Amino acid sequence: MRYALRVLLAQPSFTAVALLTLALGIGANSAIFGIVNAVLLRPLPYGEPDRVVMLWSHWTNWHKTWVSEPELADYQTTLQSLEYVAGFSYDSFNLTGTGEPVRVRAAQVQAAMFAALDVHPILGRVFTADEDRPGAAHVALLTEGLWRSQFGSDPSIVGRTIQLDATSYTVVGVTSSALRLPIDFASRTITHLWLPLRLGPVDPTDRQNHGLTVLGRLRPGVSLARAQAEVDALTGGFFQQFPNFYDRAFGVTVVPASVEVFGDVRPALVVLLLAVGAVLLIACANVANLLLARSDARQKEIAVRVALGASPWQIVRQLMTESLVLAAVGGTLGVGLGWALTRALVVLNPLKIPRVQDVALDGRVVAFTAVLSIATGLLFGLAPALQSSRSSMQPALKQGGRDSRATTGWLRRSLVVFEIAASVVLVAAAMLLARSFARLLDVDAGFTPTHVLTLRTSLPSTHYADGAAMARAYAEVGRRLREAPGVVAAGGVTGLPLATTRGDTGVALEGDPPGGRPDHAADWQVVTPGYFEAMRIPLRAGRTFTEADRADTLPVVVVNEAMAAKFWPGQSPVGRRAALGINSNRWMTVVGVVTDVRHRGLDASARPELYRPHAQFRFGSRDASPNVSALTWAIRTSSDPLAATSAARAAIRAVDPTLGISDVETMEQVLADSTSDRRLNMLLFTLLGGLALALAAVGVYGVVAYSATQRTHEIGVRMAMGARPVDVLRLLLGEGGRLAAIGIAIGSTAALIASRLIRGLLFNVSATDPATFAVVPLALLAVALLASYLPARRAMRVDPMIVLRDS
Repeated sequence: MRYALRVLLAQPSFTAVALLTLALGIGANSAIFGIVNAVLLRPLPYGEPDRVVMLWSHWTNWHKTWVSEPELADYQTTLQSLEYVAGFSYDSFNLTGTGEPVRVRAAQVQAAMFAALDVHPILGRVFTADEDRPGAAHVALLTEGLWRSQFGSDPSIVGRTIQLDATSYTVVGVTSSALRLPIDFASRTITHLWLPLRLGPVDPTDRQNHGLTVLGRLRPGVSLARAQAEVDALTGGFFQQFPNFYDRAFGVTVVPASVEVFGDVRPALVVLLLAVGAVLLIACANVANLLLARSDARQKEIAVRVALGASPWQIVRQLMTESLVLAAVGGTLGVGLGWALTRALVVLNPLKIPRVQDVALDGRVVAFTAVLSIATGLLFGLAPALQSSRSSMQPALKQGGRDSRATTGWLRRSLVVFEIAASVVLVAAAMLLARSFARLLDVDAGFTPTHVLTLRTSLPSTHYADGAAMARAYAEVGRRLREAPGVVAAGGVTGLPLATTRGDTGVALEGDPPGGRPDHAADWQVVTPGYFEAMRIPLRAGRTFTEADRADTLPVVVVNEAMAAKFWPGQSPVGRRAALGINSNRWMTVVGVVTDVRHRGLDASARPELYRPHAQFRFGSRDASPNVSALTWAIRTSSDPLAATSAARAAIRAVDPTLGISDVETMEQVLADSTSDRRLNMLLFTLLGGLALALAAVGVYGVVAYSATQRTHEIGVRMAMGARPVDVLRLLLGEGGRLAAIGIAIGSTAALIASRLIRGLLFNVSATDPATFAVVPLALLAVALLASYLPARRAMRVDPMIVLRDS
């Protein structure tokens, strides 16, 4: 060990290059494994998480949507394969009495939810079934984060009352910060508290409203397939029983909670693990090449050792010790680099990687890195050690160094070919993802995100008992926001594009046969005047909403181009009438057509969508029915949008001092969040591809430089016999070019096969994109020739007289 350290310290250039190469390879693997460990390997925060499942409805054009109250009741009373079934939804409240009003998000859950998840609070208790009934006393469970931030971790919080929308709730417990519902893991919106859902008596024939998310717990010993078969048997008869509410495509999919949480990210992380593994192999090949070159230079030393009685095993042991010392130090540096990379990832905070904030270099990651370092040392050190132990000592002991020809050329060239081939695969993947991301950003979202601030508000039903009161309050909020300094336009919407999921509703067109289930469906939004102007959603025909569109005026609707083209093909929809729901006689007149908004994502096609004015919309058929109480405001400013936050908060509190705001971010950040997973994939693969390319270039440089050194005498003879410098350049460039050509041919074939693994990560780019597979080989060849040119240029300057005299 001491001798190995002395040898490595005596050659600082070699040691520094080897350590840097290993640190990069091991550090990248450590960082990616840290992500995999936090995201995939840690169990979900439930008891026996493999038994927790989600139940999602699916229809024509909707492969994953919510459940109605009668359906939930059917599942709870009929399904025997599920031990517990519970529904939940979300709402927001204004928390007052703790200083400034704070808008908090609540998960409204049935009491059976905690049994279904098999979780327990860290303080107090959970709800009882009696507390989950209409008319019961108001109770709440706080999350640990809210308990710490608003109540100072007060252990006597259990039993105290808090004010939510000016209503008193008794705190019965506090849940761990680790507890999240399965659909919460990939969301920036934090659940602050838990409230009972308190569903009322269910009308089994009223199946129109689907707004509940449902999860369940498999009974012990029951398989997922058995549960799915029972659900299929139950839901298969819904169309015959209630033809006005279902189509033949209706069904329910039982999804394990782990698939719900990790399903979209698991393939990407597996591909990333394979990619960083390839980078580590390239790094190992590079260090092995360095060791082979050094072993040729140490042939005389090794020959002397053998002559003095050293056995082949002792030679191998000494050289392997040096390799393991290199690997150990490189692994230590790699842990530091991996920590820096994981911190950078947490700062990037990609939205669609669940539990990204939990990524850390814990004991498991350090142990993985240690094992990886040892394996790496064995991998790159074994071949040079065996090669050195088998070398003949007679040529090395001769005085003339020219006869001691290296015996490792074929192995070093093979390693370089491997490096180039692996680099082609990684660079091709990086280019495919980069082209995919560029095309995604070229998609017209349907609005202009620059200079737009977004924030969310909620009106408490205790202060605004009917739709008219809510409409007046939000009309005043909109007016004050538009009058705020620096604000160009402002308007509210129920579901912000790219940040929320909207449901659809049946649409009846004037002239359709009366009665029955509507043949048309469209997503729906409720907006206030100024929304289209704030988002700069282009108007294609007619007009948008104004303050004159009140509850007592003509019911109107604005539709998007997709809805216009599908429902009124070849005709202008302006002036046409439509109604929502089943047997509805509340006809609405189309007054405008706006461009399509990519609500579900830039990579998702726009669906038919309609917009209702907030003042006219009701959750029910009576004028006294409640209006939309929660809106997201889009505020277009003339300068930095975040600078308008204070003015917006003041404008809202001028209408109601108890109102809080939440989800404050710019529309550009919303847009960035919607593409964060694709951006992260592109960045990581670009980093890995660039690293692989650099290592491959170093490998080619090393081989050609070493070849030039070994062939110095040959080059001198050639030049003495009339060879020109350009002939020497052509000779050495040809050597590097041949290695590159072989590696590129192998790598291109491997890349065509491997590109199938990232097919699901691409957008509007083929996995066999011709441009990519034309540019990447040429780029790799250019890099290899450049790496060969540098040592070849030095060889061109050889003085044949000096070479021949020294030999």
